[in-house]
Parts: sequence; C-alpha cells; structure tokens
Amino acid sequence: MIRRLYVWQIPVRLAHWTIVASMIVLGVTGFYIGYPFISAPGEAFYNYVMGTMRFAHFTASFFLAIAFVLRVYWFIVGNEYSRFTGLFPLSRDQLRGMWAQVRYYTFTSIKRPHYIGHNPLAGFIYLIIYLLIFLQGLTGLALYGEIRPGGLWWTLFSWLFAIAPNNVLRLVHHLLMWIFIAFFMLHLYLGVLNDILERSGIISSMVTGYKSFEEKH
Repeated sequence: MIRRLYVWQIPVRLAHWTIVASMIVLGVTGFYIGYPFISAPGEAFYNYVMGTMRFAHFTASFFLAIAFVLRVYWFIVGNEYSRFTGLFPLSRDQLRGMWAQVRYYTFTSIKRPHYIGHNPLAGFIYLIIYLLIFLQGLTGLALYGEIRPGGLWWTLFSWLFAIAPNNVLRLVHHLLMWIFIAFFMLHLYLGVLNDILERSGIISSMVTGYKSFEEKH
C-alpha cells in the first residue's frame, strides 16, 4: 500500500527554489566579479559588462535574503516537517538515526532509514548551510557597503571590518561560494539516489509538496 503525504508546504517550496535560482545567479556573477572571463571590445563604459554582472549579483542577493527570511519564519510556524526541531538531532533516537544515515551513505550498511521529512543527518547539514548562508550575507553586505561609505549598508555592516580586513572578508565570501557549489552537487546526487531507491518522489515533492511512502514505513 502506498500513501501520499503532503509534506512540504508552499512557502517551503517557494523559498527552496528561490534560494536555488538566486545562488546559481550569485555563483556565476560572483565568479565573474572575481575573475572577469568575458572580454568585451571597446570602452568598458559602453559595454558595462562588469556593471551588469554586479547589478545581477546584488539583485539576486536580495532575493536570496527574502527567501532566507521566509524559510526561517516557516521554521517557526510551519508544519511538523518544516520546523527547527527537524534540524537539531538532540534526542537519542535522532542521534542513532543520524549514525544509521551516515553508515548508509558511506556504504557500510544496507539498512535504509525511512523518514517523512528530513532525516537527522540532512537536517543537521541544512542547519550548517543556513548558518553559512547567513555568514555569506553578512560578508556580502559589508563589501557592498564599501561602495558608499556612510550609507545604510555601511552603517549596518561596517563593524565586520573591525573583525577582519577587506581581503579576508572577500576570501571568506569567495570560499563559501565553493562550499555551496560542492553542497549543491552532493545534495542533487543524494536527492536523485533516494528518489530511485525509496521511490518517495523526493525530487518531485519540491514541486508538488507530496511524498509517497509504503504503508509499513
């Protein structure tokens, strides 16, 4: 017997895909800002490639910020599968489930744990990723504030330069981009793998909101 359960609510899916689209744009434009790989003939003023890339980067960053705030809000008011409790493996059962998931992913066990929402390992990794996105936002806004010293963003985030100089913040901002790229590849691989093995529709569930489970699970 197969049961379909409504797991991911609309705000969760909307935030998820907005974050995905924003981070793709941020990755491409951020890489270009750090290493301009497009050669435009003529005066830079008339081509304005760097300006366009920076504008796209800043625009995508604000979409990411809105999606991030929406997701954090839904961590508080969402259903049982969307809340903060799914990100903290605090109980003994959750820790045991995390270890079982690690063994399954590292091919040291053939027992596949079943969860309706996030498994404990995935939830904990998502918590780390959201913290890194927050750090990425802080460093990005501090660097953005340098464009207009004394402006709003400089006033709010210039305190970061008291912790680390410009070159360190830029390095952190750049390295985090590669961490997100690595996470994206691993996340996609594991999502497809679980969809094939569990047949729960984990990929399509981020479109429809529904996952499928055998009754015994």
